[in-house]
Amino acid sequence: MVRYLVLVTGLASVAYAFPAFNVPNSVNVDGDTCPVMDRSGLMCPVLCVRDFNNCPDLIQPSECPAGEQLCDDGACYDSCDNVENPCLCGMFASDFDVLYKACPSYSTSVTVKQYNPSTKQEQIEFACAQTWGLVSRNATFGSDTSVALWATNETATTMWNECPLAAEPKLSFTETVCLAFYGIIGAEVLLYLLWHAYKSIRERHVAQMRRVCSQLPKTQVSPSVASDKQYEKGVVQSGPSSIDVPMSDATVSASQLPAGSMLLRGYKNDIAGLFMYGLTLLSTAGWIALLMIIVLDYYGKVKGGVAYGLLANSNDSMSVFIFVWHLAAIWLIAMLACKRRLRNYFRIECSLPQARVVQVEERQEEVIMTEGRQNRLTQLVTKAYNAVVLKFGLNIVAESCATQHIGANQFIEYRCTRYVFIEKAGSFECHAFVLGETHRSLLDCHNGLTSAEADARLTRVGENFIRVYVPSFPVGLLQELFSYTYLYQMMCLFVWFYFNYFKLALVQLCVILISAFIKVFIRLRSERRVKMLAERRNQCRVRRNGVWVDLDTADLVPGDVVAVEANMEVMCDGCVLRGEVVVDESSLTGEAMPVRKLPLKNEAIAYDPQNSASKAYSVYAGTRVLQCTGSSYGSAPTSLDTMVPVDSAEPQTQILVLRTRTATDKGKLIQRILFPIRYSFVLDEQLRVSILALLAYGGVVFGLSIWLMGADRTSWYYGLFVVSQAFPPLLPAALVIGQSVAADRLRRQQIFCIDLPRINLCGKVRLMLFDKTGTLTHSGMQFYSVQEIANTTFGDAEQNIEKLSDQIQIGLASCHAATEIDQQLIGNPVDVEQFQATGWRIENNREDAHSLDTLIAPDHRTVHVVRRFEFEHARQSMSVAVQDAATRHVHVFVKGSFERIKKIARVDSVPADYDAVTAAWAKQGCYVLALAHRDLGEMDLGSVSRMPRAQLEAGCSLVSLLLFRNTLKEDTPQAIAELRGGDTRSVMVTGDTALTAAYIARECGMVDATARVVLGTIEDDALIWRDTATDKVVDDINAEICAVTAQDSQVSQVELAVTEAAFNWLIKSGQIRHLLLHIRIFARMTPQGKITCVNLHMERAVTAMCGDGGNDTGALRAAHVGIALSEAEASIVSPFSSANPSIMSCVTLLREGRAGLATTLAAYKFLVNYAVVMALLLEVTQFYFSVVVPEAVWIMVDGFTTSIMILSITQAQTAKKLAPSRPTGQLIGAHTLASIWGQAAINIAFLYGSIGLLFAQSWFRCNEFDSSDIDTSLWWLLGDNYEAEVISIVCLFQFINAAGVYNFGYRYRRVWATNYLLVLMYSAFLAVVSAIALADPNRFGCVFRINCGNTQTVRDLGYSASTVHISEYNNPLGHNVMPRQFRWTLWAMCVVNAVVCLAYEKLVVLGPVGRRVKAWWVAKHGDSKIQFKL
Repeated sequence: MVRYLVLVTGLASVAYAFPAFNVPNSVNVDGDTCPVMDRSGLMCPVLCVRDFNNCPDLIQPSECPAGEQLCDDGACYDSCDNVENPCLCGMFASDFDVLYKACPSYSTSVTVKQYNPSTKQEQIEFACAQTWGLVSRNATFGSDTSVALWATNETATTMWNECPLAAEPKLSFTETVCLAFYGIIGAEVLLYLLWHAYKSIRERHVAQMRRVCSQLPKTQVSPSVASDKQYEKGVVQSGPSSIDVPMSDATVSASQLPAGSMLLRGYKNDIAGLFMYGLTLLSTAGWIALLMIIVLDYYGKVKGGVAYGLLANSNDSMSVFIFVWHLAAIWLIAMLACKRRLRNYFRIECSLPQARVVQVEERQEEVIMTEGRQNRLTQLVTKAYNAVVLKFGLNIVAESCATQHIGANQFIEYRCTRYVFIEKAGSFECHAFVLGETHRSLLDCHNGLTSAEADARLTRVGENFIRVYVPSFPVGLLQELFSYTYLYQMMCLFVWFYFNYFKLALVQLCVILISAFIKVFIRLRSERRVKMLAERRNQCRVRRNGVWVDLDTADLVPGDVVAVEANMEVMCDGCVLRGEVVVDESSLTGEAMPVRKLPLKNEAIAYDPQNSASKAYSVYAGTRVLQCTGSSYGSAPTSLDTMVPVDSAEPQTQILVLRTRTATDKGKLIQRILFPIRYSFVLDEQLRVSILALLAYGGVVFGLSIWLMGADRTSWYYGLFVVSQAFPPLLPAALVIGQSVAADRLRRQQIFCIDLPRINLCGKVRLMLFDKTGTLTHSGMQFYSVQEIANTTFGDAEQNIEKLSDQIQIGLASCHAATEIDQQLIGNPVDVEQFQATGWRIENNREDAHSLDTLIAPDHRTVHVVRRFEFEHARQSMSVAVQDAATRHVHVFVKGSFERIKKIARVDSVPADYDAVTAAWAKQGCYVLALAHRDLGEMDLGSVSRMPRAQLEAGCSLVSLLLFRNTLKEDTPQAIAELRGGDTRSVMVTGDTALTAAYIARECGMVDATARVVLGTIEDDALIWRDTATDKVVDDINAEICAVTAQDSQVSQVELAVTEAAFNWLIKSGQIRHLLLHIRIFARMTPQGKITCVNLHMERAVTAMCGDGGNDTGALRAAHVGIALSEAEASIVSPFSSANPSIMSCVTLLREGRAGLATTLAAYKFLVNYAVVMALLLEVTQFYFSVVVPEAVWIMVDGFTTSIMILSITQAQTAKKLAPSRPTGQLIGAHTLASIWGQAAINIAFLYGSIGLLFAQSWFRCNEFDSSDIDTSLWWLLGDNYEAEVISIVCLFQFINAAGVYNFGYRYRRVWATNYLLVLMYSAFLAVVSAIALADPNRFGCVFRINCGNTQTVRDLGYSASTVHISEYNNPLGHNVMPRQFRWTLWAMCVVNAVVCLAYEKLVVLGPVGRRVKAWWVAKHGDSKIQFKL
């Protein structure tokens, strides 16, 4: 194969690099044949003479100083021993008939008249002979010079020292190193074939060994630990959360896995496999080392300091490098593709019980979010991509987990969750322990666990500690570098290093490594933050074996009873057994208000930790205990306090551990952060198309390069240079750099992000959903008034509590869940406000065992709280039973929503105008609650404590309405207005009443002041629409919608509102999707209802949800973009959290998201422009003329300009206001392509126009660069000419100007001049290039070899050359100094080029021309985006 490659490349090398469509120096500007030009600056060869007296006068040896002697090389030395005679050409004196000596070298160059490259050496010798007087001045070239040519038998007086070329060593490919290479490759291939055959035989029955299991807990164990024997007997039952999956279906492949399931494959080690795995790693390193050896051999660093000492000669070395480069690339790509499964390929698959390692395979979840219709190319590529993914299982994530043992139990740890092997099932399963389903059953667990029980449970669920692996920086760097992007960059760098492009290769290597360092640093910093959040542990007191012991929280298991202390962090999910706890849940819910947790009641009340009614009794991992107390809020006679003797050592506040580790709410959040669902944005979908297009483009210019550079070995390297420019290595980083900058800006504005990819989504948000209380309005309610009801008649609203009846005063003071700790009221804000309005106080000291609280009025009246039932969402009410100390009567008060109290109150106590009055208050923005009362008279308090809740609340009479006002935040109307102006629809999703929500919506501008609000409610099991202003029924809501839709207005004149009951009815009837984007208000929504509402909106457009935490948490996590108004910086309640409680944070988030997305697109377009300018314009054009721009130009572009300009583009300031549109997220959309290819067309026109202008110059024609006598592999000698100079100047201007072009803000970023870094860099780079282009020869310009030349030549042209020190120019003229007038003309063309590009982007792509074209297109073809009223 190697011989064949050498033969092919050798045959190709007969071609010559030459312009394809013109012959250099053929005719002048007038069409006349060019005269043959003289060439100066040529150096004479050494002259050999029989005697030093025969040396011409100009090169006669000088007289030697005393003590030195003249040696045969024409120089003086102390001794001539070991002085080599150059005239012997490395041979012995005995080989010559006559011994010649060398005249001293001639240090001055000569000029050859009518220079002809084909007779270059002969003409130089003739010119030197004339200069030295050996030939007459009148002699012509071709006449006898009387100087003989070098020969061993020559006897003439003088002879040219033209040593014969030694026979070039050839690589026969039978050398020892080649045979070793063949042997190693052959042996490896044989070993891999043998291993595969061996593995296939060992695994012939492997299909029956694989198992499919669920990620959800398969078992529920209650109350004691179930063993495998119990499992076999059926004691352990499947939990309701389990999914049905085949447990032993051998035909199930990973690609056919049901959602939420995993394929388990067991593997065991094999000594032969271990050897093969080591061989594979060694081979991987070997391919890289082999490339490095070939590169070092090129520089003579391998064998004796001689270039090509290992591979004989340049041609063979290039052929071998190309061959090895391709094989290494294929090998490394295969290693990357198989890196997750490679180790297990070299193990033997076995049954799970025998496995040392279990390979877990599952489908990677992906959410694809696109906008409007995708173009056909994207659809085609996406379809092909999906087909390839399914065909080769690329959507399957494989992870190896080492099996571990504790006693006889075998388990694995997968994604922070323990899976234990169950012999009966033959598979690994995770476990959940259900300790009880009612309050009473959970209280039965108050004695805790024995050590044996705890150890058994610990084996099943694992330690209560989530370990987050954060690699060290070196390991993280290796992980970062071991990717396709860096492999592509590494293979390009090998080509650059080999082709003597090491200076730029080193610069590019530094840029790549710095970029990798920054990415790794940012990633590891983020992972360390998650690690700090997840890895929490401390000491706690736990009841084990009936005694209290100190344990590490990592040892907690479900069923443990833990003592609670103030300021401790809760490390598990649990329920309160005794005492009362006040916790800060802001890190989980974003809710900054302390939350009060009560002990379980010794009743058969259903307990479900996911149910809102049970949350008042539950504590959650990650929360912090602010206060705890031993007071019992359960039923006094039957509470836990009466069941367990209390001694001095018994903790007063205890919780029961229900869930640990990833089963907790915090654990699930951490798991979601560590292993997120992949969101595929439209940008990601089109990135595949873009990469394919760039690679295809690179293939085209690769072919052009090979054709233009002569189709030899050298042209392959030039072609690879073009490919590396066509697909810029910095492109993947450019697509995320805007997100990083936006995240930093958000952080400075107290908005924190834990999921950077969501920032780009913020730029596409069209729907913004808001909670009401605490989000649009202030979190606290202000007590407004009480309206008494007497004899089914409403009284006047009264704000003075003292004027109310004693009965209602007692109700207001007692019917709440507020408590006082450290002289601070804790509880629901409404309850706190209500109690504070009464002026009563809570007495912490109980007067008897049956009292929960003692309440004392300002006039010292006393009331004892006997029973308290917390607020439940399902009931929409709470109640208390109190005893008036003065009368000994027991009173029951029920408080809740006015709708709910109406249903449970006595019918004869409800006023006829009840609905109208409550609706009127709600329309005024009041939060309306109703209070009902029942007097039980004197009763035994023990009997009261035992009465069911329903019995206590039965027969209550309505006594009053409680009115609160929830005022808007001051900047809410401004934020809503700005969102509407930014083409974003605002929607309210609240648990409050619809009429109150409508009032707030109108107040904040969400609903127009003149708009009608039509409310959908359920009446008699039917959906009824009523106008909230007139209460009239709207018969045909669709007709109303159609009438509004027909109006050409962005402000709807009819707004719909629904209650959750109506919302659910619309879902069941299938009408919700038709009406969804017409509904402005969703009222009386439960937490689950909010999630459903968000999910439905997400089907239509990119949706954001904003809330203050609490019951919004689920919706915040579900939305594309969730922002919690939370003071907790480390909040993981949603992707974004804001320490600023204003919804202006939403506006800020959208502004930064749009700016970040626009910046991402700008960076992308800049680098694609770089690919076009560098690959098509610069490289292909220079290859056409067989020139290469100077090395310093490459270093400036690739080493400094690219990275600095990319960084500068990202510093564009965010627009101050939301624009009435969103930036495109399409990499290959019409807008993006018009920008990229429009700029490319302009640049092509100006570059070729500049070259045409150059060819129109008389001083240039007949002085064109002729590469026919130049070795094109010596690329650094191909830039000393006018063609490379003009190409360099024009392309530098175009490349730098592209950064300015894409810096235009266009609505989403501020004006061009506010990007101070880019303005500075843009101006500085243009100034540098202008100075290089316009200045006379100087030291700085000569570094770039532009407008410079040989020192003497520059002086001959009339320029000062005193400070110019450069290597000799590689052209006949000895310079490339352009006339001043042409320099200014060329510079003016570059300036016009820049202005035209800027004008095209500003006026055509982003300006009125582009907007008109888009409007025309939409008018003709329609808008693919969903249209709705703002």
